[in-house]
Amino acid sequence: MAKRIRREADFQPELRKNLVTREWVIIAKGRGTRPSDFVGEAESERLPEHDDNCPFCVGNEAMTPPEVFAVRDGGPPNSAGWSVRVIPNKFAALHRTGSERVRHTGVHSARDGFGAHEVIIESPVHNKDLWEMDVGQIESVIEAYRQRYLAFESGEPLRHVLIFRNHGPKAGTSLAHPHSQLIASPVLPHQLQVELQGAAAYWEYLGKCAFCALVENEKEAGERTVLDTDHFLVVTAYAGRYPFETWILPKRHAIQFAAMSEAEAEDLARVLRELLGKLAGCLNRPSYNFAIHTVPSAEHNVRAYHWHMEIFPRITTLGGFELGSDIYINVVAPEDAARYLREARVPPTS
Repeated sequence: MAKRIRREADFQPELRKNLVTREWVIIAKGRGTRPSDFVGEAESERLPEHDDNCPFCVGNEAMTPPEVFAVRDGGPPNSAGWSVRVIPNKFAALHRTGSERVRHTGVHSARDGFGAHEVIIESPVHNKDLWEMDVGQIESVIEAYRQRYLAFESGEPLRHVLIFRNHGPKAGTSLAHPHSQLIASPVLPHQLQVELQGAAAYWEYLGKCAFCALVENEKEAGERTVLDTDHFLVVTAYAGRYPFETWILPKRHAIQFAAMSEAEAEDLARVLRELLGKLAGCLNRPSYNFAIHTVPSAEHNVRAYHWHMEIFPRITTLGGFELGSDIYINVVAPEDAARYLREARVPPTS
C-alpha cells in the first residue's frame, strides 16, 4: 500500500489550463510529495518466462482466436515462430456483427455494439514489460500498431481506432503476459472531439499547430522535459490530470501515428524503453496505462491535429471531487515529476 502523502502547511495549489482541451486541473504542489510517498511494494511478482496455461504464450496459439496479423521469423499462421501476434479479443467489448443504425427510445439513443476489439501480444516471453525488451522487439510492436491502424483505414466503417496499454493490477489488466489492445468504434470519444476542436481553434486563431507550439515552448523552458531525442520530446504534462502524467510528442508535425518514418519508429522504440524504465525505477514498477491519440481515418484532412502518446502511472485514486466535477487534482507538480524522472535509473533487467 502506498504511504500517506505528506502535506506541508505552506503548500501552494495552482489552477492550470490544458492548452488544447482548455480543461482546468488543480496542481496541489505540496513540497512533501516525492516518489517515496507513492511507492509501496512492487506490484508485480516475478513471473516465469513461459506459462503453460497462458493463452498468449508461444506454443499456446490454439488457445486464442486465429491471428489477424503477426511479425514472424517463420512458421505458418497460428503456430510458433512469431515475435508479435495480433488476435481478436476473445471477450470483445465491441463485435463485428450488428447494425450501425441509431435507435431512439424516448429521450435516449442507443446502437448495437458494432466495432472491433483486438489484442496485440507484444512478445513470446511471458514475464517482460516493454522497457525490459530490446529495442528491436519494441520496434516490432510499433510496426504491429502501424499495420493495424492502416488495416482499419482501408474501408472499415469505423470512425475511431484507439491503441492502448493496461499494465498492472491498478491499470485494469487481466492477463500478465505483455500485451496492448485496440478498440475500433463507429463513434468518436468525447476526449478526442475536444482535442480536435481545441487544435482547430488554436490553428484558426494563431495559424499554427497547438502541439507544435507546445513542443517549442517545452523544449525552451526545459523544466518539464524528461527526454529530448532526434524525433521526440517527452514532457510531464503542464496541466496533467495524474501525478507523473507524461506525453511523448513528435517533433515533426504529423496528424497520424501510422505516418511515422522508419527512423521515427526506431527512435520511438528507444524512447518508450527508456521512459517506461524510468517510471519503473522511480515508482517501483507501478501500474500504468498509455494511449495513442491520432486522427481518425475519416478525419485525415484535419491539418491542425498532431498525434502523440499519453502515459498515466496509476499511483493515486480518483475522489469525489474529480468524479463530481471532472476537474482533477494532481498532487505532484509536473516540474518535480520531470526532475524525478530525469534523475531516475532504469532498473536492471533479468
